[in-house]
Amino acid sequence: MNELDSSRLLLENFIELNAEAILIIDKDYRILGWNNRMEIVTGKSREEVMSTIITEALSIWNFDFAKHTERAFLSKSYSSSDIYNLYTNSEIVTVSPSFSPLNSRGEDTLCMIMLKEVSQIQLGAKYQSLVAESPIATAIFFPGGKMQYFNSAYADLWNMDDDMAMELLERYNILDDDQLLDLGIMPFVQKGFGGETSELPPTFYDPSLSKSRYKDKAGEKKYVRGHIYPVKNSLGIVKEVVVVLSDITFQKQAEQILTDTHLKFQMLTLGLPGVIYELEELPNGGEHFRYISHGCEEMFDLTSEEVRDDASLLEELIHPLDKKNYLKSTKSSRNKVTEWQWEGRLLVNGKEKWIEGRSSPARKKGGSVIRYGLLLDTTDKKLAQKRYRLSEERLHVALQGAELALWEWKVNGKKIIFNKSWIARLGYDPGELELTIEEWSSYIHPDDVDETMQKLDDHMAGLKPYYEAEYRFRTKNNGYRWLLVRGRVVERYANNRVKKICGTYLDIDEKKRSEMLIRRNELLFTQLFDNSPLGIVLLDESHSVVQVNQGFKNMFGFAEEEVIGNQLNSILVPQELMQEAKDINTLTASGQVGLLESFRLHSDGHTIPVIIYGVPVSLKNETIGIYGIYVDITERTEVERELQIRNNELDNFVYKVSHDLRAPLSSILGLVNLAGYEENEDDIRQYISLIENRVKQLDSFINDVLSHSKNLKLAVTLEAIDFNQIVSDCFTNLNYLPKAKEIQKRIIISDHVFYSDKWRIQEIFRNLISNAIKYLDPQKEEHYVKIEIGVNDNMAHIRFEDNGIGIDETILSKVFEMFYRATEYSEGSGIGLYIVKNAIEKLGGEIRLTSKLHEGSMFDIMIPNKNPEI
Repeated sequence: MNELDSSRLLLENFIELNAEAILIIDKDYRILGWNNRMEIVTGKSREEVMSTIITEALSIWNFDFAKHTERAFLSKSYSSSDIYNLYTNSEIVTVSPSFSPLNSRGEDTLCMIMLKEVSQIQLGAKYQSLVAESPIATAIFFPGGKMQYFNSAYADLWNMDDDMAMELLERYNILDDDQLLDLGIMPFVQKGFGGETSELPPTFYDPSLSKSRYKDKAGEKKYVRGHIYPVKNSLGIVKEVVVVLSDITFQKQAEQILTDTHLKFQMLTLGLPGVIYELEELPNGGEHFRYISHGCEEMFDLTSEEVRDDASLLEELIHPLDKKNYLKSTKSSRNKVTEWQWEGRLLVNGKEKWIEGRSSPARKKGGSVIRYGLLLDTTDKKLAQKRYRLSEERLHVALQGAELALWEWKVNGKKIIFNKSWIARLGYDPGELELTIEEWSSYIHPDDVDETMQKLDDHMAGLKPYYEAEYRFRTKNNGYRWLLVRGRVVERYANNRVKKICGTYLDIDEKKRSEMLIRRNELLFTQLFDNSPLGIVLLDESHSVVQVNQGFKNMFGFAEEEVIGNQLNSILVPQELMQEAKDINTLTASGQVGLLESFRLHSDGHTIPVIIYGVPVSLKNETIGIYGIYVDITERTEVERELQIRNNELDNFVYKVSHDLRAPLSSILGLVNLAGYEENEDDIRQYISLIENRVKQLDSFINDVLSHSKNLKLAVTLEAIDFNQIVSDCFTNLNYLPKAKEIQKRIIISDHVFYSDKWRIQEIFRNLISNAIKYLDPQKEEHYVKIEIGVNDNMAHIRFEDNGIGIDETILSKVFEMFYRATEYSEGSGIGLYIVKNAIEKLGGEIRLTSKLHEGSMFDIMIPNKNPEI
């Protein structure tokens, strides 16, 4: 064993075998040693506290402990502290702490704290005979200011429970109490702890201002006074300090109440519209005022001293017409020694004053009577009563012709309505409406009764400051009139139950019906405004947007927040039309309805053709706003444009038809004339052949015109399309055309199901195949028509290709126009491709043409598949 281990073992044995409580801590305040006596004194085992911070294990640890411990570590010197009480479950252990540094080689300095037991007493045992049962609050302190003991009267004074009592004994130091310092009591306390008997002056002490963690449970502040008695030993050294406190809170409160009452009495007499007096009636019939308040001078123009010196001065002021009654009342009350009461007038400086007087008698032993009385100036009250009577009379007259009625309802009785003429408006006699509240509610419209009665209940329960309701009341002829009722509780019983309610009824039937009509019209207008398909906008007098409807937003594509508050012209009007817009605004602002057909901008930038109505909103002949109404005429414009196109086509059609009909007819007529010429030696059969050719040409033209008419009028009829059959039939039917047999057919057709209009599909193929035959290129050895048809669930793609003479690229855009012929040598009607294009468009499809002169043409056609099963 080395020297270090040997030293440590000796230290441990010393601590363990010592009779005093000892603990050892390091510089981090962690416990390294804890002997058996510490376990007994604190009730905490060594295993429980080892390596813990001392503040968690030792309840008496405080700033004083920390100061002495720090001194032991820094100066490495011994020190001791004041005495402290340690508490176990059944006893108090009073200890005197000492702090000693411990040094060991190679280790940091440690601190040994010894808690030397000064005394060990059972709770209350030493002082029980002296103060335990005393009704006087008594506490005993150590010389350093810490509390040693207090009795139950002291605990009751401050409303302390066990936790607060233990903390007070453990932590409280009277010499550190800041509240005593702030109250100026500390010098008296310090005098007592200095060895002199001291009296504590009366003061309010508030335990909730203490630093105790139980301050929220502390009792209310008390007004106390007390004495401090130091207890010294034979050497004159203070060993204990006894503090005795007396609760004088009630006494101080009584003194304050008395002071407040006297002050209030003085204030009452100063502000009273009258005087308080004390009058002594003597046995010999005389009398004098023993006291009369200061209002005497203001009320009677006599000072209090003058009246006390001569009581008859007041009697001299009584109005002659009221003096007899005064003398009678005073004589009666004096003879019978009863209460006196009188009301009459005084003449003060020539002016009438109404006085109300009362007094109560008290007989003295000597035979005289003391009257304590009050004289009130009731002049204002009398004038108010006069004005009230006048007002009541005027009100009664006014109510007779008004729509207003007064009512009063005693909750335990019946409701009374005071305006009889108003009751008559409902068709009733006055007695018929004297009803209980239950009976009254039965006259209220069923749709209104629950809400009306709930409002009354809320007011009666104090939830609402007044009662107000609108409801329909049944008239004598079983109709209903709207009433507005207002009322308020004016009287309650002692238990706060309602005794009486008063209020008014107002007939608002006409107003209510007008409001309902207005609301109905407003609703109709709002629905018209909101639901109108027209674009409607409301502008204020400065032409800023106030409101827009859904039709406006749908028409122009603007969100509401994009236009509200902005100038409408800057949003909708194209720049080139700005002056036009200003002109219609000016016209409308003058009070006239403006009408304009123009264009306005959509939010995406395109223009919309519209008809604009500007409607002024006027108030007292002044325009305060403008309604702008926009009618979208896009469809009408499109129809007009389409109509114009159709009119042009019709003009062209009539011209072409008349020309193409007249030409072959003229040719036929010429041949007929030649044939009938007698000197003509030509073969007549040659003329007949030419006539036949012209007739066939005319027939073909007529069929094309009829096909065009049929395409315009005939509705689309859907059925399954057999492309193979249609193509085959078209070639067969056109076999009569010259060179038809020279055409090679290259046909590829999908077998996928396709639905469309059979007649229009036939017309499309008939015209395309006919043109391919008519316009084959005679310079080429081979002539072909190539047809490829691909079909899926959505579409049919038809590609028609030939190697004919082709079309000049410069005129490709015109070939689908009515009666357009690509070449002057054309034998066709000029409407074949026009019919093709129109038929495809009727079917919802489209056609594209590519062609080169002397090489051939190719048509790409897309037609929707209308298969109903897809």
